[in-house]
Order: sequence, then C-alpha cells, then structure tokens
Amino acid sequence: MARALFGFALRPSQEQAVRAVEEGRDVLAVLPTGSGKSAIYQVAGMSIGGLTLVVSPLIALQRDQLRSLSGRRCGDRTVGAALLNSSQRVHERRDTLDRLARGELDFLLVGPEQLTNSDTRTAIRASARAVRLFTVDEAHLVSEWGQDFRPEYLRLVDALAEFGRPPVLALTATASPPVQADITRGLGMRSPQVVVADFDRPNISLATRLTEPSEPEPAAVDDRCVDVVIAHDTPALVYALTHARCESLADRLQRDAFRAAAYHGGLSARTRSDVQDAFFAGQLDVVVATSAFGLGIDKADIRAVVHAGVPASIDDYYQEIGRAGRDGEPAAAVLVHDPRTIRIPRSLAARTHLGETVLHSVVDAIENAGCSIAVADLVRAAAVPAHAVDRVVNELAELGFLVLSGSGRHRVVRPRRHLPGPADLTDQLVTRDKRRQAVLASKLDAARAYAESTRCRRAELLAYFGETYPAPCGNCDNDRVPKEAPAPHPSIIGGTPVRHRLWGEGQLMSRDDHELLVYFPDVGYKHLTASTLASGILQRC
Repeated sequence: MARALFGFALRPSQEQAVRAVEEGRDVLAVLPTGSGKSAIYQVAGMSIGGLTLVVSPLIALQRDQLRSLSGRRCGDRTVGAALLNSSQRVHERRDTLDRLARGELDFLLVGPEQLTNSDTRTAIRASARAVRLFTVDEAHLVSEWGQDFRPEYLRLVDALAEFGRPPVLALTATASPPVQADITRGLGMRSPQVVVADFDRPNISLATRLTEPSEPEPAAVDDRCVDVVIAHDTPALVYALTHARCESLADRLQRDAFRAAAYHGGLSARTRSDVQDAFFAGQLDVVVATSAFGLGIDKADIRAVVHAGVPASIDDYYQEIGRAGRDGEPAAAVLVHDPRTIRIPRSLAARTHLGETVLHSVVDAIENAGCSIAVADLVRAAAVPAHAVDRVVNELAELGFLVLSGSGRHRVVRPRRHLPGPADLTDQLVTRDKRRQAVLASKLDAARAYAESTRCRRAELLAYFGETYPAPCGNCDNDRVPKEAPAPHPSIIGGTPVRHRLWGEGQLMSRDDHELLVYFPDVGYKHLTASTLASGILQRC
C-alpha cells in the first residue's frame, strides 16, 4: 500500500503503527519531526477502507496534509480528500458535505472545534462511508500540562462514541512518558499500542551560550543572540519569550544586514501570513518568533534554531528545535541562557493559576443556574474574566460534572445530576490547580537544568523523554570542551517505576553517579541526589 501511494516502503516504526491499526487497535505513535507521521494514517486509512477522519489543530496544517493527498492514486482510482474548517466559504463547505454524503471521500480533515458542531457530526454520521479510523494529529495538545493545551481535544471522546468508536490513531512528535499517558487517557484509548521512535536528531548540534551578566538583560540577550546567528548559516529561526523581544531582535538583525522579520500573536493575520510566505520563499534569512511560529512549519532547510531564553519546558524546546535540519543536513540548536529571563516563563505559568475566589464565583454561578446555561451568561453571572470561566468549565467537564455542547461563543453548560456541593467542587478544583502549578514549575526547572548542565546535552535531552543514550554524543558543546576529569557516564533508565516516601509513585527518567531525574504525577519533575535510592527514601517498584 505504501509503495502504491508514495512509491517507497515505510520505515519500521511507521510499519509497526500501520499494522496495529490494521488489526483494529488504538495506536499512539510518537515520531520525531520529519519522520513521516502523516504517511501512517494515509497508508492505514487506505488499507482498511471507509472514511478516515483526521483532526488537525491548524488550518495551515490541514491544507498541507490535503496537498500531500491531492492527486494521489491508489490502484485505478484517485484518493478522495477534503477539508472542513472555519475558513471555508459557504459553497466550499457545501461541496465538501455533498462529497461526504455521496461517499466520495477517503479522508476528511477537520479542526477539533468542528466536531463540537452538531451539524458537522450529523453529516459525518450520515456519510455513505462509515468512519473506520479516527486520527488525532499533534496529539500532545491533549495534555493539560502543555503550554499549547487545547481543551477542544478533550471533547473528541464524545465524537468518537457518536461515530461508532472506530480505532484511534494519535500522532505527535513531542511526548515524554507522562504526556503519553495524558494522551491515551484523554482520548479514552483502549489498550493502545504505543510506538515510540528514536527521539534523537543526530544531525542537530546542541549548545548553550551564556549572556554577559554585567549588561542589562535585554541588551545581553539581544547581543548574544545576534552573535549566535552570525556564527551559523541561515535560514534561521530565533524563538523569543515576548513580543517586544521579537521586535527588538528582528530590528537588531536587520541593522546587521540580515533579512529579518518578527512573527508573534500581536501582529495582524495578514502580516503573519506575509512573513511566513516570505520565509518559505527564501526572501528572509531569519524569523524572530514566539512559540506561535511552531506547528505547521515544514521548511526543510532551516540551518539554525536559536532560543533567546529558557522556554517553559523541555517539551516545548524539543518541539521547536525539531524545525532545524529536516533535510538531514547538519543544523544547530543554540539556547541563549540568561538566568534573569526565567521570570518570563514563570510569570506565564502563573497566569494559569485560578484563585479560590474565582473558582467559588464560577461554581456558585453554575449552582445558582440550576440547569443549562450559556457560557456567555455564566461569565456575566460569575463576574469573572471569560478565560477563567472557560478554564473552570473545561475542568469540571473533564471531571465528569458537566456536559458541554456547542462551540465558541455558543457553548452551553449542563450540570449532571447529583452534582456535588459548591464547597466540594471548589476543593477539587483547588487541588487540581495546585497540582498543575507544581508540574508547570517542575517543567521549567527541568528546562533550566538542561541549560545549565555540564554533561552531555543529548543524553540529558533524550532522558527527559525516557530514552537511553550512551554519552558522549560528540555533537554538543559539553562534549567538545576538554575536561580535567571525565564526566560521569549517564545511566539513563527510561521510565523505571519508583515510589517516594513523600510523593508516591513516579518514573525514574535518568540517573548518574550524582543525580536522579524522577517524574511524579502530583509534583512534576524532581532532581534528587543518588543517596535517596541508597537510603530507601526512593525505592524501585
């Protein structure tokens, strides 16, 4: 089937995932950027027949995937594929729905919000071809611990049930073991086959460059980033932590004769589109962007990815450096580290905190409504910001206390029968909020530890994802710098179950002679001394 569609055979990890789907199993495939995740659902979908529904978070991604399917032939017929998203004109949407009804589609690409629309779900159920495969692209967005968490993804389980519960195929390039568990749980996957390919991108060199501490922070970061860009080939991506830093860095690079532009959420959609098109067309040397410039960026010849400050997590860092060297040629990932910038991701994480007063207000408003209430009305009744109401509503729905219907501004909340009292509900939400804050803080600590590590960066990075890598790699700054004494040889365990006297069960991610990295579901990542094992404070399960 792969040769018929693409003219080449699948890689072993792709083939393993396809075979599991063909056997009717749910599958989570975690494959590095550029390793052909789309080929898995395309081959599996054509192999098992029927309609393959593909949930993808960005319209740009949906269009890219449609382009990859358009015109392909399988045997004596052309593959049928179409989009359903909010950007379509009325006649385009009608054409897709007509083709769906006639059974002409093999693949239907949709955004997650489309599946909250009852008309869309009805049209899919009424299709002449039943949904035989339910594919979720960028599945790490299911994880509530991610910076890009998309609550719409948690409602996909309801759509699955309506479509007869076909096999689920979840695809992502970024998922540590805890996030993998989040994905399989959030999508209600049944005894899933988890296929994890090698996370290593050996063609990408890894390095950290420190700023000059005597300079003011903005100038120190900008100066060092410019030095790094000058030292590497272009095209290059520079990831900054704020809109202002994007603008200042782009301006500095322009003064140094680079064709550079800023890209962030504060710019108009037209401007962002123009910047992206110019970068892809080779008309820009450097784009300085926030994390908004991430998903859907498939430019094969990016030679360097530079981070102007430690990001919120290693998950984010790995996702973003994965934009480099997709053509297989040498590329560089350089993290510019100034300890003063840590306050920025810490502040962003703190914004997700919901105070007990806010939680009480929303829960009381739901209780007082007594029946279904529109989210817009709930915002007015609770007298708190709309984003806070959305967060509380999503969490109560995930806990099973509410049913959500509709989408966007038209969402409606319906409390289930036998709803616990307001005090009990609020206590549960407070507990979840404290857990979230602890995990987010630990993720930032792990990212900072990577930036300040003196050991093999590749081993450190891959250990976070539970993968064994024998140091040294020979392609990171720490392995290229001569040392007076040999560094301890990492012994990376890859997710060994352990139990801590205080924090309970966890996963031992890596270990050397001096330090352990352990993930605990309730408190996140913790760096512990090796003596915790010897003393029995931490025990293998």
